[in-house]
Amino acid sequence: MNDLLEKIDLTNLENAKFLVELKAGFNKELAKFHDKVKPPSKNGHVDFSTGKGRTKYDYVQLEDLIKAIDTALNGSGMTWSQDSEVNDGSARVRTRILSSNGYEYISPWILIKSSGKAQDIGSALTYAKRYSLGTSFGINSETDDDGQQAQESNTSTNNPHKQKNNPKPAQRLINQKQLGTLKTKLIELGLAKGTSSEVEAKNYLVRANLKRLEDLPAEFASSLIKLVEDDLKQAKSSNNQNSGSNEFDDFAKGM
Repeated sequence: MNDLLEKIDLTNLENAKFLVELKAGFNKELAKFHDKVKPPSKNGHVDFSTGKGRTKYDYVQLEDLIKAIDTALNGSGMTWSQDSEVNDGSARVRTRILSSNGYEYISPWILIKSSGKAQDIGSALTYAKRYSLGTSFGINSETDDDGQQAQESNTSTNNPHKQKNNPKPAQRLINQKQLGTLKTKLIELGLAKGTSSEVEAKNYLVRANLKRLEDLPAEFASSLIKLVEDDLKQAKSSNNQNSGSNEFDDFAKGM
C-alpha cells in the first residue's frame, strides 16, 4: 500500500485529502490501541557487577511485549509484522503496522552490532525486534529505573533538607487522543506548505527543546494543537507560517 501512496501526486487536492484521511484513520486506530493496551510486565532482569560498579535493571521481554500488543489489537483490524536481516554479525529490524483502512506505517531500520558469535547475533536480533516493536507502538520496553528512583527517594528521606528543596513530582504528558489530533494536523500542515509532517513537527520541537511530540507536557498540548491549527489556516491562505507568540511560545522560551 505504501508503494502506491508514494506515487500519488500530492499537488492534486483530492489526492492530498485522501492521504490525510488515511493517516488520520491510522492515528485514530493507534489512539484506540493505546486506550486498551496494558503495560507489559518487566520480567527480564539484569544484575551484574564490574570494576565500575553494579548494574541492575528490569526490562520487558519480547514475548511479553508481543502478547500485550496482540491482546490490545484483537478485533481492531490492525496488524503488524517485522522485517529482519543479519549481515556481518549485525542484525537489523523494522516494524510494519497495517491499519484496517490499508494505510501502512513502516518504521526506520534498527541496527544492532554484535561480536559475530551465533549467540550474540541472536541476542542482537531479539533486542532489535523488541526495541523496534516497542517504539513503533509507543510502548516502553527498555530499562526500568524504579530501583534507582527508590534509592534516591530513600536518600531524600534520610536527608530532610534535600527532600524539602528538591521535590520532583511526576509530570503528566500529552495523551494519545491529543497526540493523534496533533499528528493529523501536522500532516495537513506539511501538505499545505509542501514539506512534510516530520519537518513541521521538528520546527515545533526545536522551539520547545524537545526530541519527541510524546514528551510534550499535558498542560501545553492544547496550546500546541491550536498553534498548529492557526499555522495551517495561515499556510492555506498565504503560505506563510504564523510566528505569533502564545502560551506555547512562552513555554518554549522557558524550556
